[in-house]
Amino acid sequence: MKDDRTITFIWMKTSWDFCLDNYFCILPAILAFQIIAVMPSLLIWKYFDNRWYALPWEVMIGAPMTVGINLFFINLNRNGQADYADLFRGFSIFPAAVSVSFAYGLIVTAGLVMLVIPGVIWGLKYIFSQYSVIYKRTGFKASFLHSSLITNGFKERLLPVALLWVTLETLTPGIMKAEGSITSMRLVLDLKPWAVTAFTLKTLVFLPWLDMVLVRAYLDLVKHNERQVIRGE
Repeated sequence: MKDDRTITFIWMKTSWDFCLDNYFCILPAILAFQIIAVMPSLLIWKYFDNRWYALPWEVMIGAPMTVGINLFFINLNRNGQADYADLFRGFSIFPAAVSVSFAYGLIVTAGLVMLVIPGVIWGLKYIFSQYSVIYKRTGFKASFLHSSLITNGFKERLLPVALLWVTLETLTPGIMKAEGSITSMRLVLDLKPWAVTAFTLKTLVFLPWLDMVLVRAYLDLVKHNERQVIRGE
């Protein structure tokens, strides 16, 4: 794989075309993930009026399904066929799926609290740890090592994707927002038409596209690393 300034655009363009061509395969997976992994935790949060009550669902269900949907996108990209059972395969590696997801979030958060730049660097360095743990079955430590290895020299190419993701999450109006202190964080709904429209487009169109961009990048970098190993570089 040639490292040039067009590779990020290629990832974005090919992923957009792929998502359009396979949207009716992708949509059921996105809806299933939202219904099973996301909505119950939000309902628990809203019912108890406190974020901490929803944390067990996020850990026990959300984390394994997050790595599961990563596997769904990877195999859809590789095989051209949707296997919805992939959504639940994170439960087969439950301890690793939860620990890697938690550790990655902690690493990025700690980096951002310390300084913005370390958070960005660490986030890009370990961005594929949740992919490696389910696709390569690398375990906890090896998942971060593998991500660090394949992203070496390509962080600049991944940065625009990460910035686009952050911009989308930050600036897009949502139908939910948190209020209150960290110990008593309430969930407030905003069901204005423009907020619902923006949330729907983000959730069902743009985030799946960015998921696929990262999958394309991941698979390309895995192949690139494997060729380097064969050549002894």
